[in-house]
Amino acid sequence: GPEMKSTGEVMGIGETFAEAFIKSQLAAGVNLPKPHTEQCVFVTVNDKDKPEIVALCLDLVALGFSIVATAGTWKALQTAGIYAEKILKIGEGRPNIVDKIKSKKIGLIINTIEDHRDAVHDSKYLRTNALQAGIPIYTTLAGAKAVVHGLKYLDSLNFRSLQELHADL
Repeated sequence: GPEMKSTGEVMGIGETFAEAFIKSQLAAGVNLPKPHTEQCVFVTVNDKDKPEIVALCLDLVALGFSIVATAGTWKALQTAGIYAEKILKIGEGRPNIVDKIKSKKIGLIINTIEDHRDAVHDSKYLRTNALQAGIPIYTTLAGAKAVVHGLKYLDSLNFRSLQELHADL
């Protein structure tokens, strides 16, 4: 879609919100992971988001992604019958999630946090490392849902110009 390069704005149009969202991410230069590769999806969410993250992780596994999670999220996934690799949080020892990021084994991060000092500090450090490694990170459940549902369209995207869309009207 149209770009405003000076402000970094992009647009995605699709038959569904998920398709439009994933197109917008690609247009913005987000490096989305491919399923069935060595790159995993790292998931760590606050307690109130755990019930909803289970459904998203089921979708990710069905798409061919492996999941890596911190202890609390890992336990919620295990309880739901979803296999995930458990990994240490920042400050819990080594190897931890930052080590996994630096080894290029993480392709996408979903991170919602509790509102307390340690969680905010860890999340900032996580986001900094993700940015340096070029890993997309989604920090809200709404953003996570949009990207996970959008990943379903990666192999079937159809791009059309605004002129083509206008001609169909």
